[in-house]
This record gives sequence, C-alpha cells and structure tokens, in this order.
Amino acid sequence: MLLNSASRLGAILLIAFMAMPPLAHAAFRHRGPEPDTVQPLAKPEPQFPVNANWTLVQMNGKPVPGDPPSFTLDDKYRASGFSGCNTYSMALYPMRGQKLGAGAIALTRKQCDKTVMLFERAFLVGLHSLPTWTLEGGDLVIKGPTATLRFRRGV
Repeated sequence: MLLNSASRLGAILLIAFMAMPPLAHAAFRHRGPEPDTVQPLAKPEPQFPVNANWTLVQMNGKPVPGDPPSFTLDDKYRASGFSGCNTYSMALYPMRGQKLGAGAIALTRKQCDKTVMLFERAFLVGLHSLPTWTLEGGDLVIKGPTATLRFRRGV
C-alpha cells in the first residue's frame, strides 16, 4: 500500500507539473540571471605604446618652448629621453586603470637658463606624479595632479 501511495503521489506531481503554464516550466529549467540583467563584459584596457619615440608638443595646453622634452619607453618599461636641459632615465610602467607608476629619476647635471630648468622640473614632476594616460587622435596624453603633457609620436 505504501508503494502504491508513492506511485500515486508521483503521478499527481507529474500531472501538476504538466498542467503548469510554459513559463513556469522555464523557471524550473533556467539557472542564472535573467537575460536583461546580464552585464556586458568589461572592455579590455588599452596597452601602453612601448618602443615608440614621443616628443612633448604641449604642457598644460601651451606650446613647448625651445628643445622639447621627449622619451622612449622600451618593452622592459625603462623610459629615457631629453627633459629640456638634461637627459634622464627612469622606470615608467603602466598600471591598471591607465595609470603610470614611476621609479627614481636618473638625471645628468647640466645647468641651463633658469626658465629652462623650471620647465624641465615641471615636466619631470608631471611625468613622475602617478598620472593617467590616454591616446587621443594618435597623441599620448599624460595627466597628473601637476601637469597635462601631450606627446606626439616621432616628432
């Protein structure tokens, strides 16, 4: 009699399930978020352009006076270049969120005109201040709390 009761209960459940509207069946089969709540995949972050020569064309929206600073970043994230008066090198590495980290700056000790030295200092501080970077129309724009630097490739 117990087996008979279990068989009857199974038949009742099967009939009840079959009598449910089709959307109710889908609820039993569907696992996971509803299609309209699925978030799109995050867009991959752009890669920082290494092994390219970059020349400063603007600092804080103004043209660069004299010999413009420049740099090249190799595939080991070692930047080297001209800073307006001296040559320099430093570790410069891209981080998540299009930020740039920087190591200590090695700089030659040439002395130039005071205005050139002030410009050089502002340039190096801007490059070293944990800025963010973007590519805008082929230009590399580095923005930090102290400066906005716009570089052009191979000028």
